[in-house]
Amino acid sequence: MPKRRVPTEVIEGAVVVVALLLMIPAGVLGWVIGNASSGGTTTVTAAEGAEAGSAAVDPQVASGAHLFVQFACAQCHGMQGRGGVSPYVPALTTASKTLTAAQLRQIINHGLGESANPTKPFMPVWGEVISDTQVNDLVSYIRAGLPAVPTATPPVVPTGQGAAVEGSVLYVRYGCINCHGPNGLGGVPNPLSADKTIPPLSGQDFRSEFDTDQKIIDVIQSGSVIGKAPIVSMPHWGGILSQQQLNALVAYLKTLKG
Repeated sequence: MPKRRVPTEVIEGAVVVVALLLMIPAGVLGWVIGNASSGGTTTVTAAEGAEAGSAAVDPQVASGAHLFVQFACAQCHGMQGRGGVSPYVPALTTASKTLTAAQLRQIINHGLGESANPTKPFMPVWGEVISDTQVNDLVSYIRAGLPAVPTATPPVVPTGQGAAVEGSVLYVRYGCINCHGPNGLGGVPNPLSADKTIPPLSGQDFRSEFDTDQKIIDVIQSGSVIGKAPIVSMPHWGGILSQQQLNALVAYLKTLKG
């Protein structure tokens, strides 16, 4: 039986119908996208949503949280002041309720602890290093209950990259950089001390005085409490830093300019 030929106009009509059917979903999708980007509806990415959903933090409290990490308060009193680092260093979670703002300022500026016993950590004198504004921000953070603040966290100490690399991060993490300067160059004022500045940890004088690893470790552990405020004192790190951390700090200091 011979096949029946389909008219050309019928084929063309079918093609048009199929094309229209394909265009409808695309048009709907385009309308949705257009409305989302230029109308009453706004699209938000997952990252933007997370950022938008995070609670705002009082700027003074946020500044205090970052200073708490920068000046190594967290390395002695624990993250968010929860303690647990040393039995000789109290948690600050109760201080926010029991100490007045004036009392907290006094402790930060003048130090606290048993400075005559180098085996116990000593709260250093910060009065000549930290400004009044920074002290007030620290006090605001403590009085606010030491809340968690995004990005106010100590730098992560790398492992498996050599002792000097580990020590370079510990130098920042434990606040050595705040007094002894970047790269151990010193220069931070200490007006009532003999040389008027906090000593550098680089240069020939330092290398001559501390000519063995053990001498460097001894002064890190015992600190250098040479007087009372406003003389800035180096805290006792004995009981806080492990032997591995002490060795890493020494390895880093020995890389500095001699």
